[in-house]
Amino acid sequence: MSLRRFFINPTDITGKIAQLAGPEAHHIRTVLRLTPGDPIIFFDGTGARYQARIEQIFKDRVTATIIGHTQDLPPKVRLHLGQALLRGQKMDLILQKATELGVDAIWPFSSEHGIHKPLKDPQMERWQRIVLEACKQCDRAKPPEIHDTRKITDLVAQSPPCDARLIFWEHETRQTLNEVLVGQATECHSVFFLLGPEGGFSETEVACAQQAGFTPVSLGPRILRAETATLAATAILQFTLGNLSPAHTKNQEKTPCAPLSKG
Repeated sequence: MSLRRFFINPTDITGKIAQLAGPEAHHIRTVLRLTPGDPIIFFDGTGARYQARIEQIFKDRVTATIIGHTQDLPPKVRLHLGQALLRGQKMDLILQKATELGVDAIWPFSSEHGIHKPLKDPQMERWQRIVLEACKQCDRAKPPEIHDTRKITDLVAQSPPCDARLIFWEHETRQTLNEVLVGQATECHSVFFLLGPEGGFSETEVACAQQAGFTPVSLGPRILRAETATLAATAILQFTLGNLSPAHTKNQEKTPCAPLSKG
């Protein structure tokens, strides 16, 4: 049985002593009803994880002793997901699953055929809670960074520098993901990829992205739901780029963008 995992602020760890307060402490005491002596895991949001033992449980806090410490290694290739805003709970699903699949950063954007209005701060706070809960579920010590929502034109013009820039477009009929990655001449350390809303990208948006260095690629002949397309693209990229390997070390070299194996 896996140990229960909780997020803790790094400032709440002093030497071998951890002081957990707020909702996480409430969850330990009231919901899970853990007791002194029980082993738990702490994540601090920076990639560090701590093996700990509960010492005391108070009404407003929990104290624990740190008995071990490890640091998550960075992925071989960092993935930046540019995601069009989706309606209802679809966006929540993408945030959750993108976290589980190992995306490093999520860049929400408004688009012509999707949601136009910028989101309010409470929405961002809810998104942060979703990715933290997903991190606990999948044993991830560093959550993806969620950036503020912006227009797609602003995003493609000011996107972070990456070795490969892709825009998945249902009307692209010539270039496949495999072909584009094979064409990468240099080692691939990072990929920025864009997925559109339920109504898809407009031709103007695709043209704007191309001018900014993005390459249109296809996910195949089938019409996919927006959330399905995002999860499929993410999983394919993670596999193709080697990020789903069982383990890797700090000294392992970066891998080039390689073609999908034919099978």
